[in-house]
Amino acid sequence: MSLFRPFPCIAALAVLALGCKTSHAYDRTNDPGGRPRGATTMGSLVISGRALTVDAGRTVLDAIKYSMPQLRITGWTQYTRCPMLELRGKDSVNGSNDPDVYVDGTRTSDTCPLVTIQAIQTERIEVYPLGMTGRPGYPGSGHGLILIFLARADTPDSTSTN
Repeated sequence: MSLFRPFPCIAALAVLALGCKTSHAYDRTNDPGGRPRGATTMGSLVISGRALTVDAGRTVLDAIKYSMPQLRITGWTQYTRCPMLELRGKDSVNGSNDPDVYVDGTRTSDTCPLVTIQAIQTERIEVYPLGMTGRPGYPGSGHGLILIFLARADTPDSTSTN
């Protein structure tokens, strides 16, 4: 008789497991930010097109923060009022945790372009939290990379402000 004692427990577990099975795809509407993540590679984020032109008053930092809610603004520098950011969390060594910021291939000395450039003036913004990109000319960074590509007047996709 003791041979059949575990049978009711196993049968109950099987019924419970079958009851939990679903045929529906994962609903991403409850992900952070209330919308599904875009197509990314290794955690990177690319913002372009309509996402940049939704609000004329939106800065590059606003556009990134909207698309990447895990970005933390930890404060502002004392004299230049540049944002202090964390893409990957706090470093164990004292110092800056700011990602490297590039505007049209030129590295900036701080994160001020994120609040001084309007998103509507850009063609594309790329954020690499892991600090690595496949684009040539951008060395890796331990705190992440933010690449800003400004819209050009001579390109057909550039935004006009008329």
